[in-house]
Amino acid sequence: ITMFLNLGDQETFLAAKLTVAERKQIIDQVEKTSFDFPDDWELELRVRHVPLGGTEGLVIRGTHLLCGGTGNCETWVFRRDRDNWVSLFDQEAPVVSGFGFDQETTNGLKNFLVSTNTSAKKESRILFRFDGKFYRQSDCYDVSVNATAVEKIEKVPCK
Repeated sequence: ITMFLNLGDQETFLAAKLTVAERKQIIDQVEKTSFDFPDDWELELRVRHVPLGGTEGLVIRGTHLLCGGTGNCETWVFRRDRDNWVSLFDQEAPVVSGFGFDQETTNGLKNFLVSTNTSAKKESRILFRFDGKFYRQSDCYDVSVNATAVEKIEKVPCK
């Protein structure tokens, strides 16, 4: 799995060629599941088209207000459903430092892996699988890291 850390400043709604109606659809759903409310959603959020396996997807990521001090930012995944963009998280979106998509799919969508910095030497990773409607936590891991590599991965119960 290739892990991504951030979306670039140039990855805006306009650059993603999303219409005004699509932007409104996405922002309305993001507002319902975010932990804070920026003055300007389009300035706060970054957008990247991603293949989800069989369907078109978007990763939406906070940049400033929707990020914590350790580089973890709130991150959503949306899928195209006919003419609509639908959030794949029914609750608050995960706040993560990195994300990636597995080649393996569950119910037609690629599994979504996230990592969260918990300290300088620890991160947690969560694998989300699509249940037919939303991404749900499937497998959780505590990971010990040093400056150059992963030292230990331990499977733990998901919270």
